[in-house]
Amino acid sequence: MPTKLSSEQKRQKLARAAMNVIWRDGYHAATIQAVANEAGLPAGGVFYRFPKKHDLALAALETMEGEFVPLLESISTSRSVADRLAKFFDYLDAMTPRRVSHGCPLARLMIDLPADDDFIPSRKTGQAVFDALINWVADQLEQGGVAPATARKTGRQVILRWQGAIILAHSMADRTILDDEINDLRVLTRDLIG
Repeated sequence: MPTKLSSEQKRQKLARAAMNVIWRDGYHAATIQAVANEAGLPAGGVFYRFPKKHDLALAALETMEGEFVPLLESISTSRSVADRLAKFFDYLDAMTPRRVSHGCPLARLMIDLPADDDFIPSRKTGQAVFDALINWVADQLEQGGVAPATARKTGRQVILRWQGAIILAHSMADRTILDDEINDLRVLTRDLIG
């Protein structure tokens, strides 16, 4: 007999399903029924936990935040800056096939968010994920001896170039675009920390 999911487990399952559906179909095309089907749960459970569609967007973004932030914290336990940055780029490499196939889930949702006030919490959560990525790279570079202003600028450039490469690789269905950019970013950061 299957184990009964707790209310929180159902919420998490629905949030992950929302992330996947929005990533695949886009926010505007995503439906409550599609989220329920993806989660393998009744549509009523979606309405109960996420009464408005913007609640689903926020849950999807919180799911992304809940994956990236602990990942960055786990990488931060490595002894050297070079090792931490190498693991970060290894992680980006591991995501490459899905990014080429579907684009970036975070960027997709952030672009799709309507401009009304109901989405301010969602927008702030998505921005916090991008900020966490930028700041983590910048912090590693600073710890590697790079001047703070250069580290901050480079942190933004790394995430900007990675995101741009995702868009182009997805649009062109060409993995080498993203592979080449990640390799160039590895070299850039390695050269900066010496």
